[in-house]
Amino acid sequence: MSESRTRVLVLGRDKEWARRAMDTFSDTHEFVRLPADAERHGGLPGPELLRAADELMARRPFAAVVATSESTMLAAGFLRSQYGLPGLDYAQSLLVTNKWRMRGRLSSVVPSPRAWLSGRFLADGPRDGADVTEVVVKPIASSASRDVRRMPVGRARDWLAGQDGLWLVEEAVAVEREFHCDGAFHAGRVSWLVISEYDRPALQTAGTWGTSFLRRDDPLRPRLTELTHRVIEELDAGDGVFHVEFLYDGARLSFGEVGMRPAGAGWGELLRVTTGADIWGAFVATQLGMDGLGFAPLRPAAEISGMLWARPNPDGSLPLPAAQAGRLPGVVLIGEGNRARGADPTNSCDFEYRAYFEGLTPEGADRLRAAVTTQSGAGPVTTGIGTAG
Repeated sequence: MSESRTRVLVLGRDKEWARRAMDTFSDTHEFVRLPADAERHGGLPGPELLRAADELMARRPFAAVVATSESTMLAAGFLRSQYGLPGLDYAQSLLVTNKWRMRGRLSSVVPSPRAWLSGRFLADGPRDGADVTEVVVKPIASSASRDVRRMPVGRARDWLAGQDGLWLVEEAVAVEREFHCDGAFHAGRVSWLVISEYDRPALQTAGTWGTSFLRRDDPLRPRLTELTHRVIEELDAGDGVFHVEFLYDGARLSFGEVGMRPAGAGWGELLRVTTGADIWGAFVATQLGMDGLGFAPLRPAAEISGMLWARPNPDGSLPLPAAQAGRLPGVVLIGEGNRARGADPTNSCDFEYRAYFEGLTPEGADRLRAAVTTQSGAGPVTTGIGTAG
C-alpha cells in the first residue's frame, strides 16, 4: 500500500453501490474498517464506538469517515465532530436521521403533518372524534417504510400502549400521489434535482409496484422543486446528496421525510442508466471532503422511464420470471432482487427483481406492468408496448 493514499474509516454494511463508488477512489484513498469485535458498535454513537475509533486514530490515523447507509450516518457524524473531519457533522446528521428532530426543524418551512412523540401522544394526543382520525406510527429512525403502520387514532393508542421504546406518531395524510425528489447540493443549495412518482403510495404497495420520472409538464413540478429547495437550504448542510419525500392529498403537498443519502432499492442504478448521474459517487465524494458536482446527470431522462419492483401478486400468483421480463420491449436492464422467488415481502423494498424501462408511451408503461404481473405476460399482453417516438 502506498503511504500517499488517504485513509478513510467505513461504517456500515458492505453495500454493493457504496463499494462500487469507493472503488473509484481506490487510487487515492485506502478504505478501512474497525476491528471485527468493535464493528458491532459502528452504528451507535457512544463510548464503545469512540474507544475503538480512538484506538484506530492513534495507530492508523484516518482523514474521513464514510457511512454506507442511513443506519450509520449518525455515528459517522459523531466521529466527524469528534475529530473535525469533512462531511455532515453530528448535529447535521441528527436532523436527517431522527424523524422527530427533522419535524421540529422543517415544520415551519414546508407544509407538514402534525406529529407527536409516542409518550406525548398517549398522554394528551388527539382522541377518537377529534379532527385527526388516523395516524401513521413509525420508528424514530428508519427508512423504506420499515415498521411503519397507518391506523385509526384509537387503535394506535392501544397498539402503542403495548409497545416498548419510543415512536413517532404523525397525522395521516389522505395520500393520492407520492413524490420523491433526489439530487445533490453544494454549499447548502440544490445543484441538481430529479423528481419521480410512485405508481401508488408506499403504504399501498401490495404486489408489483414501481416508480417513474415525473412528466415535464406535470403542474406539480414547480411546487415540488420550490419545496425541495426550501428543505435543503433550511438544513444548511454543506455538500451532499438528498432524497426528499412529498405526499399529495389532491389539494396540498405535504413534506414526508428527507434523507441525505441515496434512495435504495435500485434507485441509484435507475439514475445511472437513464441520466448518466452517479448519486452514489457523489455521496462518497462529499463524505471524503471532495467536490461532488462531477457526478451530475449528463442528459434528461426520456419520457416515460422508470423501474418496476416485481413481487408476488395479492392473489399469491407469481410475477413473470426475470429472464422473460428482460426481453420485454422497453426494458433496458434487469436488476437482482433481495427476496427468493415467491417469498412474501416484509416491507415496500422487498422484491424478486427490478425491471428498468426507458422511453415508453403511457399505454406502453401500463402494458409493461401488466406483462410483469402475469406469468402469461410474455405473450400477447406485451403487443404494442413500444417506445415513445
